[in-house]
Amino acid sequence: MQPLIKFQLIKHLLSIAIILLGATFNSTGQKITGKISDSTGKALPFATIKFGNTRQGIIADLDGKFQFNYKPFISSLEISYLNYKTKNINFIKTDTLLNISLEALPANFTIVLPAGISTKLKRILNTAIQNRHKHNPDNYNWYQCNVYYKMVADFSIPDSILQKDTSAQSRNFKKLMEQQNVLVNETYSKRTWQKPARLQEVIIATRLSGIKRPITSLVTDVLPFHAYNDFINFNGKDYKSPLSKGLFQFFNFTLSEEVLSGTDTLWVINYLPKKNQADLRGTLYIHSDGYAISNLKAHSTDPGTKREIGIEQQYRKIDSLWFPHQLNYTLTLQMAVNNSAIYMKGVSFIDSVNFQPLEKFKFDRAHTTKLLPTAHLTKDTTWQNIRPVNLEPKEARTFLVMDSLTKNKGFDKLLQVGEKLVESKLPVNKFDINLDRIYSYNNYENSRIGLGLQTNEKISKRMSIGGWAGYGLGDKAWKYGAFAEYYADQFKEFIIRGSYYSDLKDPGRLQINKELDKNYLRMFLITRADKIEGWNASIEKKFGYLTATLSGRKENIQPLYSYQFNYKNAGFTSFNVLEANLNLRFAYGETTAPVFGKYYSTGTKYPVFYANVSRGVIRNLQLNFTQIVAAISWQKNINRFGKERFLLIGGTTTNGQTLPLSKSFAANGFLNDDRSVYVFGGMQTIRPYDYYMDKFINLYWMHEISQPLFNFKLTKLLSVSPKPAVGHNILLGTMSNPGVHKNVSFSVPDNAYHESGLMMNQLLRLRVFNLFYAGLTTGYFYHWTNELNTLNGKFVFGVNAEF
Repeated sequence: MQPLIKFQLIKHLLSIAIILLGATFNSTGQKITGKISDSTGKALPFATIKFGNTRQGIIADLDGKFQFNYKPFISSLEISYLNYKTKNINFIKTDTLLNISLEALPANFTIVLPAGISTKLKRILNTAIQNRHKHNPDNYNWYQCNVYYKMVADFSIPDSILQKDTSAQSRNFKKLMEQQNVLVNETYSKRTWQKPARLQEVIIATRLSGIKRPITSLVTDVLPFHAYNDFINFNGKDYKSPLSKGLFQFFNFTLSEEVLSGTDTLWVINYLPKKNQADLRGTLYIHSDGYAISNLKAHSTDPGTKREIGIEQQYRKIDSLWFPHQLNYTLTLQMAVNNSAIYMKGVSFIDSVNFQPLEKFKFDRAHTTKLLPTAHLTKDTTWQNIRPVNLEPKEARTFLVMDSLTKNKGFDKLLQVGEKLVESKLPVNKFDINLDRIYSYNNYENSRIGLGLQTNEKISKRMSIGGWAGYGLGDKAWKYGAFAEYYADQFKEFIIRGSYYSDLKDPGRLQINKELDKNYLRMFLITRADKIEGWNASIEKKFGYLTATLSGRKENIQPLYSYQFNYKNAGFTSFNVLEANLNLRFAYGETTAPVFGKYYSTGTKYPVFYANVSRGVIRNLQLNFTQIVAAISWQKNINRFGKERFLLIGGTTTNGQTLPLSKSFAANGFLNDDRSVYVFGGMQTIRPYDYYMDKFINLYWMHEISQPLFNFKLTKLLSVSPKPAVGHNILLGTMSNPGVHKNVSFSVPDNAYHESGLMMNQLLRLRVFNLFYAGLTTGYFYHWTNELNTLNGKFVFGVNAEF
């Protein structure tokens, strides 16, 4: 027989043998079921069960449960799990129900993964990276599925504390926690996706123990849907994925198991982060069919707050495509008092997956997570039909007890207060107090004390009328105003508004959108003010990804500083302005979620565009003008580089005529004396009124390192954990006739103004109630010209919060 023919024959015989072996293994026989848990009864998800001395085996599910058909060659089982002792048990046919407990390794036992990596393991991981785009649900043209989600929250106090406190209250609390949970939330939704960025999650049913009406959806905001991107976003924070590009730079890997299931192979790969390179550790399960993720376990512990997160994901192949099947998470928050903790666990089941587009399906781009009006009225019989698993007895009791308790205690009233606090309001009977009007501070007025009041939904759900007044202790002057609003839709996204105001405004400050304007900081830095008295009418409407506001205003502007504007051989010290304005914001692919019946943005991975067009006349000068301002804002956590932030702003006055300073473009400077308050989107070495322009372009860039250089503990609560960042800002502008402005001094950046900075984010970190960190950011910015006759370098300071 020729060698080639012999080789082909042997190859085919081996293939047939493998197929027959797989068929034999999967043939019908006595079904064996079981569960893998630890010594406390806690399930161990994705535990490995191997059959005897063979490489054949199975993986337990997220609840530690498993099942297989009995075969004569299965005489023993080998059960293994990361950080637990491997266990071998003898097995006989009559053992149809197996409850197997594994012993945890000692707490001081540390698994050290080898620095090197085998050629085989590197090939497996590199192939998984190459195939990642094929299995990423975001790359599927279309899918629709049903998602059942359940969140359970508990509050625990250590037994040592409860044993010391023998009071009846302590005993009752312990008994209560044994019988029920603190909180249980269920949600059932239909999720629809269309490439590249259309998402619709319709919440069909929802219930939260003790609360009649829904607060928000916890599905979109907390739970990562898959692990195929470079980052896994959990509760608003990006964690480096163990299957990210450049993974060997961030993790150490080891191949701990290789399990055969028929003709397929499942590789069990443990991973640990390299020093200061990543946060997650756990186990990655790669399936030989497409080198897709079949299971994922990830865990992270914050050394300061002791906050722990856990992520568990299971995938299944449906119609030749891999898709998430079950997604779980755990979140443990250690409290600062008595070592007590808040424990949250979320589980989700995904079914009814369909990859065929529905022709008549319409996406609501303005409301990516839609809460049906009847979602919270779902009956118990309906819940029983849509739950993939029954509620635990404690969970069912929680709904019963909490619903009864809050009904008697009027808990809904507290929720109404929470709903208003989100909008900086405090409800008092039929009125809302505007909390942001009570007190403010700036360099011109010093302290301003005031009050704002408006009607609420107890008078009308469609309309609100209000007013405000404030008194500046520095300038000893009153400011006041009144307004009326009509809400043309239930979400307050179509608003018709009219107002009268007599207030202060710093001259020439750029106004694009409240997301970019940083008005809270600008008012703090104000040292030069215009008194503005006027009327304003506006219509604001959201159209999918686009928000548009059309407004008209009539204002009398009186500079409260020595200033004269020369025009047509005459000098003017006040200005009567009539103006129409169109403001636009477009955020493609932006997702939103309802909170207390109002939709809030949860972000977009694409750039956000802004535009502002004004057409007006300064009537006492008979001077017409048109101004256009546009901006692009984008930020992204880029794999292997860090977080990049860009903001590009440009503006022009189209008639070529220089306008009074009050209507010109002032540089967006944040410098105050020789110190600057750092906020991205401002010039750190320029004072607010150093530069004025008719036309300008302004670029801001900042590169932030995601991992700290080191962690050094100063005290129990205070640590040093610097994250470096570098940035550069450029301002270029022109003014056609700066000589018309009298009695004031300023410059024009017609040679381009450059400043570069080195920042240390979280140079100091203060742990607050074990819930979050308050951080001090400091840095140094250097400007490359000396037009302002000031020091070239400026120290900057800022604060931030990290959850």
